[in-house]
Amino acid sequence: MKQNNIHVLSRGVMGNAMNKIILYIATSLDGFIADINGGVDWLPHPKDDAELEAVGYKSLMSHIDTILMGSRSYKQILGFGDWGWPDKQTYVFTSKQLETDKPYISITHNSPLEFMASLKDRKSDKDIWLLGGSELVKNFAQEGLIDEVILTIVPQTLAAGIPLGLSFENFNLTAEKALTDGMIQKTYLRGRNYESQT
Repeated sequence: MKQNNIHVLSRGVMGNAMNKIILYIATSLDGFIADINGGVDWLPHPKDDAELEAVGYKSLMSHIDTILMGSRSYKQILGFGDWGWPDKQTYVFTSKQLETDKPYISITHNSPLEFMASLKDRKSDKDIWLLGGSELVKNFAQEGLIDEVILTIVPQTLAAGIPLGLSFENFNLTAEKALTDGMIQKTYLRGRNYESQT
């Protein structure tokens, strides 16, 4: 979805059960989050608050105050127009030089574990949205830092593109519902066996 539509260490943040890292993301039927050129024009674009609520976006926005994303996702979102989340603190993960003049956007060169450790004194009862992209998701998953996955599956086949590449073997499917236009939304929570290994 476009920007406006759209543990330890993190058993919540540093043990705070109220702070979850939530991967909220959409894929094609064949598991891609973007086409071969990185485009997301194939994703449906909710037209009003009712449609945003139907896909769980408004609910997500009400209980997160922090957004995590990779640099490619960041640059792509900048191209969509005005920044959609000035009321949230966004952290952009990159190994390259990247600058921003927005007080609500911070650039970090830390690994996921280093970054989450830096939030140990975070004074918030809000959750954290892991927006993507695929490399950042992979890095967070490898460290066992994803608590919940809200996956919307769009009834389109891309055949090629950027895969989500997330294994769900360490997660339990806790909810599944049909949305409009043939979409399906699945919710996964991190399994207890996985937690004991992290």
